[in-house]
Amino acid sequence: MVRLNDLSYRYKDNAAPTIQNISFFIKKGEVVVLTGRSGCGKSTLFRCINGLCPHFFEGEKKGNIYLNGKESTPLRICDISRLVASVFQNPESQFFTADVLSDLVYACENYGVPKGEIEMRLNRIASMLSLSPLIGKKISELSGGEKQKVAIASTLMLNADVLLLDEPSSNLDYQSIALLKATLAELKSKGYTIIVIEHRLYYLADVCDRLIVFECGKMSRIYEGATLKAASNDELHLQGLRGLHLFQNSISNPSTEKGSNPLLVLDNLFFGYEKLTNILKGISFSVYPGDRIALIGKNGCGKTTLGKILCGLIKEQQGCIRFMERPLSSRDRNRFASYVMQNVDFQLFGCSVYDDLLLGSERSPNIENRIHSILSLLGLSSLESQHPTTLSMGQKQRLVIAASYLLNKRINVFDEPTSGLDYGNMKNVCDLIESITGNENASIVITHDYEFILSVCNRVILLENGKITRDFPLKDTTVLENIFKEKL
Repeated sequence: MVRLNDLSYRYKDNAAPTIQNISFFIKKGEVVVLTGRSGCGKSTLFRCINGLCPHFFEGEKKGNIYLNGKESTPLRICDISRLVASVFQNPESQFFTADVLSDLVYACENYGVPKGEIEMRLNRIASMLSLSPLIGKKISELSGGEKQKVAIASTLMLNADVLLLDEPSSNLDYQSIALLKATLAELKSKGYTIIVIEHRLYYLADVCDRLIVFECGKMSRIYEGATLKAASNDELHLQGLRGLHLFQNSISNPSTEKGSNPLLVLDNLFFGYEKLTNILKGISFSVYPGDRIALIGKNGCGKTTLGKILCGLIKEQQGCIRFMERPLSSRDRNRFASYVMQNVDFQLFGCSVYDDLLLGSERSPNIENRIHSILSLLGLSSLESQHPTTLSMGQKQRLVIAASYLLNKRINVFDEPTSGLDYGNMKNVCDLIESITGNENASIVITHDYEFILSVCNRVILLENGKITRDFPLKDTTVLENIFKEKL
């Protein structure tokens, strides 16, 4: 169904190819997972298969790609899109309308699919992905995870024979990932050919036929299904990969006793967007120096909204926030808090990686040394002269986290900071968050990443239906594991 023969690709302004000598064959009805360290060429391969390279991202292609027996080079990109449907790493890049329903049917209408057939597909896919509560909403009202589900559904509406999914689980809660796994299994049983680019591997072990590991633009190892299931977390970690066995991870930073004086106090916060009932309902908790809090909850429960209120990006409609025992307006919060957004593309402003870090940082005498040090820690030193928009999603994520580190704020909020990160870079980000927090500051991490929580957090807050239902120190895995299985 999909055959690659000695494929290499070099972008127009790059001296060396990003991927080299890639050859494999994927049969009809197979699920193949591509993984590897951030920036190893996975997304470039994705673009080559769906025709974006070289039709949109200019460059030099060598080798051949065959789709359903057809060589892809002479095909127009509109012809390729009928054979291959893509879910991109950033779901916002593939929305073309303002509301969910219009976006779901948009591509089908452009292809002239009969109205009755569109309705049948819509009903089937809405049921498959539990989308009914989202159908009447605007795209702008959705959480990051809800946008991800809509992007996946829009792709399935096309009925293409080959599905490409780039980090499809990155913004999804635990139950939505389980639903994604079931959807992939169902599509596989119906004969779809599926290629998944992914760092989180645990949900794919029972679905995928092969796992192909990439290293520096080349295929370095192939795991067949049975071999993959037998691979230990330690074996995969040594290759810079996430573990397969999610609940076999242990706590790296157990909770310690808090100081007596809170750094930040949230008192009875309420907030609701226009035309919506209150998203946040009476939120109250204290944040202490040294806290590294995991803020968890289902997609759409208000985690990102709460994070924005903490940083002063939006104002609460009722309640009070006190910083070091004095009330703090939303405007003043900007001086004490930093925020790393879920979509990091909105926070890239410089003409180079180095300039982006210099732009918002404190101009201290040793700022250049600090920038070079943080670039080295996060594996970005070789990219400091590159334009930020040319980076992979994982590299962009690390860049924005590095910029947050250089701001030296007392309160630091990170919204899904590991969605594009391999195991090695996840651990580097953990080290950085520990350094940012220290004993005097605090960090709040909005995340669905169980492995990440165990690696860096010392406290967990569960948000359900706009209210805090659990707030506990992270001392062992039992409580958190049960919450993931039962609540998320």
